[in-house]
Amino acid sequence: MDYVCKVGTPAGEVLERTFAAANELALRAELEQQGYYLFSIRRGLRLGELRIRRRRVPLTVLLIFGQELAALLKAGLPLYQSLDVMLERQQDPVFRASLGAIRDKVRAGVALSDAFKAEGDLYPPMFAASLVAGERSGSLETVLRRFVQYLRMSQSLRRKAITAAIYPIAILTLMLGMAAILLLFVIPRFKDFYEGLNAELPWLTRALLALAEALSSNVLILVLATGAALVAFVVWRRREGSGIVMDRLFLRVPFAGAMMRMYGTSQLARTLSTLLSGGLPLVNALEVAAASIGNRAIASAVSSATPQVREGKSLTAALESTGMLENLPLEMIKVGEQTGALADMLTTIAEFYDEEIETRLQAALALVEPIILVVMAVIVAGMLLAFYLPLFQAISAVQRGF
Repeated sequence: MDYVCKVGTPAGEVLERTFAAANELALRAELEQQGYYLFSIRRGLRLGELRIRRRRVPLTVLLIFGQELAALLKAGLPLYQSLDVMLERQQDPVFRASLGAIRDKVRAGVALSDAFKAEGDLYPPMFAASLVAGERSGSLETVLRRFVQYLRMSQSLRRKAITAAIYPIAILTLMLGMAAILLLFVIPRFKDFYEGLNAELPWLTRALLALAEALSSNVLILVLATGAALVAFVVWRRREGSGIVMDRLFLRVPFAGAMMRMYGTSQLARTLSTLLSGGLPLVNALEVAAASIGNRAIASAVSSATPQVREGKSLTAALESTGMLENLPLEMIKVGEQTGALADMLTTIAEFYDEEIETRLQAALALVEPIILVVMAVIVAGMLLAFYLPLFQAISAVQRGF
């Protein structure tokens, strides 16, 4: 999100600049850390609101870049020459253009982290923060390898979730499509045939015919209403704070909400562990970790905990005040703070929740598949009964007449 700010620089100048940040609270903290004095702040016009979306560098491309850059730095090649070598072989047009600008900035003396941060939303916030940690600690290669490992774990978990969801979604889509075709095109053609039987139709057949007739005669209204609802939802979603409200509602959905909370906790723990292991201070690491959480309700809650840590509260107490984390990760974080092994304990939390999510996904998939198949069988059986019951009644009436 972009903000237009009027700030006073440490040199005494007053400038109006545009800054990118996850939210206003994170932006104020960042400006304070950089020594700026904030006079005014307002939201800038986002590219998404103009229906012009800037592409992001794919995470797979970024993963390969981090791995190759770490290898080149380990081989002793200077940073600028490493970027030059990687730029020559880069195929992705978005990343190639961005990497060229970054190389020129590094050649002019700009730090690598600042060069990537200047690219805005093209890269995840955690990447620039990892580079800052590597530059401060003098171990850029090690931090890059940790970031690559983080991306691999995140991509693996996301891939497993998508793979688990493909089959149920495909079956559900097929079922709904088949039902729509029957109700809109097949069943209405039987109305005249059933009327020619001159017999009272079963209640199931009457209900199915009434539903089919209502849908076929009001299909245009239904399409327009659905389109209007989608437009209204998109407009509402662009409002400030609507995403947080929507994600908070998702957290209350049975089973799925618990899975989302686990995934958000895993993201928070893994990001914090990676940044702390790289040498980034806890407050800065917590700000970046909050921005990396996919669920905006959890991200907002974690962002609100950052000022408490800055004021001297423990990480456990600050996160507990949000009400977003379960007791288990809070107890493990408390142990990590008391023993001085917070980064290792956060990694353990992330691994535990990754395994728990995978186990629950497999269990849900094993349960959802038969349920969907049973529902599909019931729907098909109900439609077949509605089709054939009038015929059976007609045949029985003819037989009784003889």
